[in-house]
Amino acid sequence: MIKHLFSDMDGTVLNSNGQMSKFTIKIIKESGLPFTLVSARSPQKMEEIINNLGIDGIHVAFNGGLIFEKNNKKNTILHSVPLEYNLARRLVLDIRNKFENIGISLYDESYWNTDLETMGIKREYNIVKVGYKIVNFKNYFENTNKTIYKVSFIEHDEEVFKKLIDYVEENYSKEQLTIQKSLSGYLEITHINAKKSKGIEYIQKLEKLEKNELAAFGDGQNDIPMFESVGHIVVMENATDDVKKYADFITKSNNDDGVAYAIDKYIKNI
Repeated sequence: MIKHLFSDMDGTVLNSNGQMSKFTIKIIKESGLPFTLVSARSPQKMEEIINNLGIDGIHVAFNGGLIFEKNNKKNTILHSVPLEYNLARRLVLDIRNKFENIGISLYDESYWNTDLETMGIKREYNIVKVGYKIVNFKNYFENTNKTIYKVSFIEHDEEVFKKLIDYVEENYSKEQLTIQKSLSGYLEITHINAKKSKGIEYIQKLEKLEKNELAAFGDGQNDIPMFESVGHIVVMENATDDVKKYADFITKSNNDDGVAYAIDKYIKNI
């Protein structure tokens, strides 16, 4: 019997416009099961969706870099694994030097920071509707000492994106980093111990649940650690084949209320 549901956000429980349908919200609530969002997003970018769900509880941000509890409109940090500051500095300044035109997002304890308003940055803003700060990264690192949870690179030119991935993996794969592709054109960097599985393991231990009592929904490569931590895996139709191979059940796409469909047709029958 399933006792807790975990879901990725973008490409999974959210449609391509970054919204959760009223029908999906209705089905999630009617299931009566605890529902935890496990996302690459920051807590600020998750807030609107959590409020629309109307469900307080524990959620996972930054691919497991931050576990927080939403309660009475307040977020309480339960566990965090930020990036090592000097490593984040070296990475960001190096990539900006090598790739002058890609979008770079740096997420600290307070803000989404970027130094260049690329089409990728603007596109993300149109989806998440959370504002960003324009900063000079060199000045940022010289004058602040904030906790940094995630760096993401956004590039929708496939050739440039491949060069970016190759460069990061060649030069940073031996560092204490998790390097993952998420959405198309997104490369996300977090601490080596910041994985979606860490958030699930935290909640599993807290609620004294067995692995086969957990189910997860996802569509991307950064969801694979999450899949490995649950007993029942639901993959979206819009996922790539290398992600679909993990599925116990392939549901409809994120634009067709796939999470709601899976709850009704699969989760209820376990």
